[in-house]
Amino acid sequence: MTPAAVPAGIVRVPEFNATCSYSHSKPDDPIVLPGLPGASHMHSFFGNKSTDAFSTTQSLLTNTPTSCTPANDLSAYWIPTLYEGDKAVEAESMIVYYGSRLIDPSATVPFPQGFRMIAGNAKTQTPTPAGSPGQYWCAGEGGEIGRSADGNWPRCAPKAHLTHQLVFPDCWDGKNLDSPDHKSHVATTYDGKCSGAYPVAIPNISFVVSYPTSGSTAGFRLASGMASSIHGDFFNAWDNAGLGHRVKDCITQKAKCNSAGTF
Repeated sequence: MTPAAVPAGIVRVPEFNATCSYSHSKPDDPIVLPGLPGASHMHSFFGNKSTDAFSTTQSLLTNTPTSCTPANDLSAYWIPTLYEGDKAVEAESMIVYYGSRLIDPSATVPFPQGFRMIAGNAKTQTPTPAGSPGQYWCAGEGGEIGRSADGNWPRCAPKAHLTHQLVFPDCWDGKNLDSPDHKSHVATTYDGKCSGAYPVAIPNISFVVSYPTSGSTAGFRLASGMASSIHGDFFNAWDNAGLGHRVKDCITQKAKCNSAGTF
């Protein structure tokens, strides 16, 4: 039997995005180490330009400058700073994709303001040879042309950029905006569904980060250590109406939208 055609305007992976430029760096982490400036390894922040160790939901909603498009996304996004030798390499862009991996995304709900979660593990310190999951890759013309001396980082062609994608959980317990480990209130979709202790479908966030560097045999390091220690933090401060209409019009309707939330 011939599979039914996907109706016009309908896609198999519904999504919208926020496109963010680098904002600033601080040794702060308002989710893991709130109120403790300088207590964290160095992080590169995107989105809300006021983000620091003292950030709260209210402060993010009040301090409106953001490095993201659309401007009504006042959320804070951050990752460990990348270094080439002792020089920080700041990302040229972060695209935050909000999508769904559910068989039926129609019940997906927006994140509540103040919702927080982490993906990845800063304590993971294992080699990332070619072909290992979750590694960095070379995006653009020429792709990867070799590996660093330790084999853990790609070397990119001159016109290609070092890139990484970090995927977050997409099922929620429906109760807690955060949890002590910043992970146990969420879970990853199983078999295309959210169920059990995590019955509420939330947008599937992924950070796609691109760096203006092609790399060298010396490779790189993260402020948190090896490439495998990559992790990311999300602190939601979207305008409720703006996020709500994007979830409704894009994700639940199985449509691929741009950062404006339109087709």
